[in-house]
Amino acid sequence: MCVNDRVEELPHLLALSRRMMTTIRLNLAFSMALNLVAIVLAMTGVLNPVVGALVHNAGSVLVILNSALLLKWRRRS
Repeated sequence: MCVNDRVEELPHLLALSRRMMTTIRLNLAFSMALNLVAIVLAMTGVLNPVVGALVHNAGSVLVILNSALLLKWRRRS
């Protein structure tokens, strides 16, 4: 979907921005919760540094994949 300078596109842009903010909030909450759990598990000795790094990187990949879903977002008719 190409965005242009027409005023008629404003509802589309507002809906897209709301979807983007929802995705950002979800990504932040997920990454902070995952990191908190990983830190607690590392402090208790369940996670060693290598597994902790893998968990952190896997969380980053999931955040990127969730953000990439915005590329499929289309205007509702």
